[in-house]
Amino acid sequence: MHFNRRRFIATLGASATLAAPALVRAQAKQLTIILTVPPGTSSDTLARMLGDRLRAKLNRTVVVESKSGAGGLVAIQHMRQFDADGSYIMMAPNSAVSLLPLFATKPTFDYETQLCTVVECASAPMAFTVHPDSGVKTLTEYFDSVRKDPKKGSIGVPSPVSMGALVIHQLGKQINLPLQAIPYRGGSPLLADLLGNQIPASGSIMPDYLENHRAGKLRILAHASEKRSPLAPEIPTITEAGYPGYVAVTSFGLYAKNGLPAAVANDYAGIVNEALASAPVVEALHKMGLVPVGGTPAELHKKVLADRARWAPVIKESGIKMDA
Repeated sequence: MHFNRRRFIATLGASATLAAPALVRAQAKQLTIILTVPPGTSSDTLARMLGDRLRAKLNRTVVVESKSGAGGLVAIQHMRQFDADGSYIMMAPNSAVSLLPLFATKPTFDYETQLCTVVECASAPMAFTVHPDSGVKTLTEYFDSVRKDPKKGSIGVPSPVSMGALVIHQLGKQINLPLQAIPYRGGSPLLADLLGNQIPASGSIMPDYLENHRAGKLRILAHASEKRSPLAPEIPTITEAGYPGYVAVTSFGLYAKNGLPAAVANDYAGIVNEALASAPVVEALHKMGLVPVGGTPAELHKKVLADRARWAPVIKESGIKMDA
């Protein structure tokens, strides 16, 4: 999705007269961006980058706070205890919002009644990554190594409810291999274990590994996009690697507690859109392997519902469950 800046600004104009009172109330408080993952990941960097723009435009203190755990539920529960005035918003992957309730044995939150969308910020595909010492250079070679030694089928994922876990389940079933998703509490500890060659492979978002891939410290075998990324054209898609049909792209968006005034959501979205259209931010995101997106609150809401509809049958078939 690419936003039309002129159309978006026109949309904001209709609510401009309503924005001032709501924003005046919100600006009296510090703005906290809650992360669903530990510090040090690409979404942490993205949140801090956009936080700097929000700080400058709103002239208020902006901090980033990590509340990781339970696939994003810890962050969601934390945010829900505060007023819906925009002083607390959440940077989260679509898996934490669209998919988490579908994995839960007894869902403790409902997206449509308890959360609202602000803006989609950036996206990145899931990727299979190994340590260079593995000797594996292609996805097929990795799968061949698992056939010889099933222990190598342990693949780290940043959360038990990640898209990576679903792709691993689907692929393992398709090619009859004992692939097992090993959940971590976020991408940072998973990256540390992979760099230390403590786990055979990773199934997480490509940006968390791209810098080390370029430096030769890790090797990204393939990623789950529809086509090769211009940010890393040397890396094939999973389809090109010989396993068609696997597209799993994580979208990072800003969300708030349900009840956030539309004028506040639109104001935040406008600032983020402006940032995502600026050359320095685009360059920084591309360097990390993230693709800037942008758009309106309504467009992100539509995407959340589409993700849920797409992945619901896959989640049901996988049998993956968690207490949340």
